[in-house]
Amino acid sequence: MGAYNFNMVVFMAMVASMAFCSSATQHIVGDASGWVIPSNHNLYTDWASQRMFTVGDSLVFDFLTGDVTEVSKDDYDDCHVSNPESTIKTSPAIINLTCPGDHYYICSLEGHCIFHQKLAINVVMKSSCSK
Repeated sequence: MGAYNFNMVVFMAMVASMAFCSSATQHIVGDASGWVIPSNHNLYTDWASQRMFTVGDSLVFDFLTGDVTEVSKDDYDDCHVSNPESTIKTSPAIINLTCPGDHYYICSLEGHCIFHQKLAINVVMKSSCSK
């Protein structure tokens, strides 16, 4: 009976670790501030620097006005929308992170990006939990 209990505990630990390793994170962009023209121009840079973004995660942009537009690095740097990847105009905008690499988001309303309503993130592949 003791061996059965031990095996059951090991099995449950394995199942729990597999569930933990495969879980995706939903990131609320800007936390309580949401997706706005920030009063602190480092808001989104600081917010992103405290997180790890992995394939399978999602970003949630909550906003009252504006949009979320995925753009190239050049458009991000210049606050210009020459060839957007996508634009979402309804809130909450949920973006599923499906591929690794650098991703750039801005609000395309005039003046919003210039006043730092923009987010740059790096998405990585999920690491394997098995050793």
